[in-house]
Parts: sequence; structure tokens; C-alpha cells
Amino acid sequence: MSTLGDSAGLSRLFSTANGLPQQAEALGRSKRAGVWSGVAGLLIVGYLAIGRSFAYLGVPSLSIFIGEMSLAAFLLLGPRTSQARWIGIAWSTRSLRRLKALFLICLCYGGIQALRGIAAGHPAFSAARDTAFNYYPLYLLIGIWVGTQDRDFLRRVARALAWWNGCYGLAYVLFLNQLPWTWPGTSDTVTVPFFTEPLGSAIALLGLLAFEPKLGRVWHLLALNSIVMLFVQMRAEWLGFFLGLFVFTWCMKRVKQLAIGASLLAALLVIMYIAKIDLPSPEGRGGEISTQAIVARALAPVNENMASNLAPEKDMVGYSGTTTWRLFWWAEIWSRINMSLTTTLFGFGYGYPIGELNPFIEVGTFIRTPHNDFFYVLGYTGWTGVLIFVLFQGELLRLLISSYKINRQAFGLICWVAFMCESMFGDFFEAPMGAIPFYLLIGMSITPGLLALNRKKQTEVPMPAVGR
Repeated sequence: MSTLGDSAGLSRLFSTANGLPQQAEALGRSKRAGVWSGVAGLLIVGYLAIGRSFAYLGVPSLSIFIGEMSLAAFLLLGPRTSQARWIGIAWSTRSLRRLKALFLICLCYGGIQALRGIAAGHPAFSAARDTAFNYYPLYLLIGIWVGTQDRDFLRRVARALAWWNGCYGLAYVLFLNQLPWTWPGTSDTVTVPFFTEPLGSAIALLGLLAFEPKLGRVWHLLALNSIVMLFVQMRAEWLGFFLGLFVFTWCMKRVKQLAIGASLLAALLVIMYIAKIDLPSPEGRGGEISTQAIVARALAPVNENMASNLAPEKDMVGYSGTTTWRLFWWAEIWSRINMSLTTTLFGFGYGYPIGELNPFIEVGTFIRTPHNDFFYVLGYTGWTGVLIFVLFQGELLRLLISSYKINRQAFGLICWVAFMCESMFGDFFEAPMGAIPFYLLIGMSITPGLLALNRKKQTEVPMPAVGR
């Protein structure tokens, strides 16, 4: 196994945590390392490339899914030595102290919000389910473990994601989205298609730009994922990609990659226009796949008049309508939350029927997320929850910046920026398709910073003797 930082990186990371470098060395030799790297890769590629349908692997009728099963297995059966589990070693690591404190606050606050929701008469199952937002950061532990074992894992998983997202995504756009199959075991009110849209085009493209030294060798993957990103037509993903690309260019001073990324998409649009490509959009997306339709969809939220010149009125209803009903919903959440001191500070509590605040949603329709994680946190947990979430994400950003300064690899930063952008326009941190791959990738990306911080503290604090 290789380690981040240097050949003794794993040992140095944990030696100051408990004074047992022998444990760290034994941990590095654990045969289970490859198993959990495989699990992490499966979750990242599965959630991002296949999306919601992958999240339903498991026993849907009992609400037991692959993400929760993997986390439970890691916490209970994960890597260990003869004297300590990986979880215990990680939990006592000094460089994780601030992150651990913020996570505990977040977890406890989520439990309090679930109890508030149940006490207010909201469905207990819904209230408990909403706490996933607070416990999903546990996947950071899996990411950190994998990061300490294999410094090349991020590059390989980015390449694997590019292949799976590109191939599956193209098949989805062309014919899989039209198949009527649904997941068995789901409720009558929630029907999940067997094939759902890919969510990883932006991250796959950014990963290729960040890790591949010669982009000419992966031109086919760049082109394939660019096509999928355009054809799936998720505006939040488009924006996340360009913000991530901008941050990558700013960090690495590689204007060439920025030009390549923008030129690829522009060239695809020009080719589509010249070839007069006009395909039906994937099921549920509305409109069509053409240069005019893609540009109109992108313009609709900012300039509806200009967009209406490029697309028919029936399509414009969908392009601008989703923006309208979300803005009304967010404004209503803001207004209701700030009506009293209690709701301002603590929100409505988990399980609250937040969909009823949207006048465009049919009465009785259950929907738990306002498609914006700021308003999700504000609505359910108030400004106290917003503050906790901001502090937690700020600590992750600090560790990412620290890692970037050490290894000059910007993937973690651009990943954080792209995902945070997407979370402002969809269900992300409360959904496994977004939160789980986010925390896995960020956990791997912050490992160099944790190693460096531990090495620094090792020089400042005398190492305790073994057994003391």
C-alpha cells in the first residue's frame, strides 16, 4: 500500500494520536484496505454515474439501501488492528479535533430537530429520515481511510467515473430513459424509474482536467462526458462545472484547461447546430435536445425574453416555470421562518411538511426538499442550523486549502466548489446521490492536510510512550 505524503505518512498521521505507531503500520498492511477502497469507488461511481436508481439498491420496502448498509458495515466491521479499530484511531487523531467537534454538534442538533418534529406531531419516520443530512458526514471517515492507503485512488476513480458516466449517460439519453421499468418495492406514491439520469458529468470532466497530464489521450472521455452533460440538461450541473473550472484555472494558472473546457462545449453546440441535431429530451426534462433549446434553457432564468426567441412557448413554460415556483417557495420559507424568534433560531423541525409552503405544488403531494440546501437547512433547523452547517463546511474548506498548499492538487477544491453550487439548486446534502460521494471525495482530498498537521504537532508535542 502507498500512503499520502511519504512512505511513513500513515504512521505519522496516527502516532501522535495514541502513541501506537505499530498499530498504524499494522493498519496499513490490513487486507481489508482494498475492500473498502472498492466500496468507496463503487459508491462514488454508482451514485454519480447512475444516480437515484443506484441509491435504491437494497430493500426499498424496508428503507434499507446500499449507502446506509455500507456505512453500517464500515462502522461495525471496518479496518482494525489487534488493539484498535480504525474508527477509534481516527476519532482520537488531533488533526481531526475541530472537525470532530463540529460534526458532533451537527449530529446532536439533528437529533434534537427530529425530536422537535415528532413532538410537533410530524411523522416520526419522516423526522428520523431527515437526520440523514446530519449523519452523512460520517462518510468522511471512509474517504480519509482510503486516502491514507492509496494516494493514486482519486485519479483512478475520476477516470472510472468518466467511463461509466459517459457510457451509461449516452445510453440513458438515447434510449434507457424511455423504458417504463420501475424499482420494485417502492411505495405507490413514490415511483422510481429503473434507469435515472447520470449526475457526474461535471465532476468527471473536472477530474480529467485536474489529473490527466496529457488531455489528448482522454479526448474521447472529455467529448463523451461533455455530450452527456449537455444532453441531460441540468442547469445546476452546468453552472457547477464552470465555477469549478474557473477555480481550477485560478489555482493552477492553467488557462489552457479553461479554454479547452469552454471550447469543447462551444464546439459541440456548433456541431449540433450545423448538423441540425434535434432529439427528444430525456423523460421528465421537457423540451428537446438542440442547440437552440440548450441555449434557451440556460438563458431562461436570467433573460426569459431572449430565451423565448429560441424555444417555443410550450417549452418555455418548463424552462422558466421551475425557476418561478422555486423562487416563490424560497420566499415563503424565508417569510415563515422569520415570523417568530423560535422558528428564526430553530426552524420548523424535521418532518415538517415543507412542500405545503409552495403554492404551485398540489395539496397532499409529499415533497421534503425545497431544492436548495440553504433553504432546506433554514426551513427545518433555522439560523442555528445554518450557522452549524457553514462552520462545518468552512472547516472542510480550510483542510482542502491546506492540502492544496501541500500537494498542489486542486481537485478537492474544485470538487467542493462545484458540489456546493449544485446544492443551491437541487436536493444534495439531504440525498445520498449528492452527500455520499461528496463526503467520500472530500475525505480523500483532505488527507494530505491532515498528515501535514499531524507532522507539525508531532514536532511540537512529545510523543507519549507506548502503553501510557
